[in-house]
Amino acid sequence: MLTASVAGDDAAWAELVARYGRLVVSVPRRYGLGREACEDIFQEVFAILVRQLPGIRRRTGLPKWFITTTHRVCRQWFKQLKHAAGDGSELLSGREPPPDLLVHWERQQMVRQALRRLGGHCEQLLLALYTEQGVASYEEVAAKLDMPEGSIGPARARCLRKLLEIMEPMKAAE
Repeated sequence: MLTASVAGDDAAWAELVARYGRLVVSVPRRYGLGREACEDIFQEVFAILVRQLPGIRRRTGLPKWFITTTHRVCRQWFKQLKHAAGDGSELLSGREPPPDLLVHWERQQMVRQALRRLGGHCEQLLLALYTEQGVASYEEVAAKLDMPEGSIGPARARCLRKLLEIMEPMKAAE
């Protein structure tokens, strides 16, 4: 994907943006920036990627690259706007995000990628159970996914096993 993107392959570039776009947008959102600022930061990060793409060799290092680069662009954004941020301003004081946040964000990205690979009904079920606002009840999930309430627990267990099978090689590659 990286080599093809460097060579100008539009499909490879689209895959790169699809795979890491949510990660890039999640960083400024965590700092409390609005939609317009997130879009500007997204564009800036991918513009930086275009310039640095020929020098990036390992795809496994991309999540960390995106997080670190996005954090730096957010810092610049706050400086340019002379924004007195309440939430997250202490996070922007260093050149890089704190190591614990970096690890947390990388893990979240790995789970998002694994969920996309899982796909289908399992992806929908796990997203409905674990990523919706608040904790969804089985009754709400059953109605949303049009499935019997009694089948959610066993389906969840099967889907989580499949998700772990997908994530094991990803963790090993880390």
